[in-house]
Amino acid sequence: MKIVEATLADMKKTPRGRRQRSPETQKLIDSIAGLKPGQVLALVPEGNETVKKLRPRVSYAARVAGRKVRIAADEDRVMYTLRTGSRSGSSSRAGAAARKAKVQAKALELGKKRKTDLSAQDVIDALNSDGTNLGVARPGTMVGAVLRSMPEFERTGSNKFKYTG
Repeated sequence: MKIVEATLADMKKTPRGRRQRSPETQKLIDSIAGLKPGQVLALVPEGNETVKKLRPRVSYAARVAGRKVRIAADEDRVMYTLRTGSRSGSSSRAGAAARKAKVQAKALELGKKRKTDLSAQDVIDALNSDGTNLGVARPGTMVGAVLRSMPEFERTGSNKFKYTG
């Protein structure tokens, strides 16, 4: 093997499709690309391979194949299947956008009324009293993230914000 200098420009103009992959990796990419809903496949290590080394290869192959997979590893194999739904229970971006809009509206309403520090929990409590359930596993984290992104609020502490108008 010989190592020589190359330019970044040469690397960037090389088409990704022409870059070389091992036959094993290409076989894994093809298996993920051909997965059907409910189908589960497993990789079993051979020779000097380990489960610990195979798991990232499955993740890489899924990225290359453009598929979202759920990966589970036990002592002697790495299993993978197509990912369905999402962990938070919301399967669409529209639901996330609607939740964000509700949090923003309620935070602005509270901020204008109080003119004092506001916590993420204050917003959650106000939404709950209006009968709005955010439906996320960690509402404080979600509300805090929304408030941090709003120019009307300045973060003063952990999930504490000041309305600046």
